[in-house]
Amino acid sequence: MDDLQNQEGVEREASQESKPAPKLELPKIQIEGLPTGKIINKLKEYRRVLQITKKPDMEEFKTIVKASAIGVAILGAMGFVVAIIAQLITT
Repeated sequence: MDDLQNQEGVEREASQESKPAPKLELPKIQIEGLPTGKIINKLKEYRRVLQITKKPDMEEFKTIVKASAIGVAILGAMGFVVAIIAQLITT
């Protein structure tokens, strides 16, 4: 009888050891007026974006720099023209 009980105890221990440990979760924090769920979701989205991005090669980098420089030059020229027109109107 003792052998049977010991054997069942060993089987129970073995079956309990084979089960994965329950996943621990952080307690949900609720701060008044602050939607923490939205913040956490937004951080998860940022993390996902960072995981799929890659470092550009030199050719791609040069193309991006050229496009940015052209955009800045166009906006600067438009601002200059608007400033000139504004000065002509006010004088």
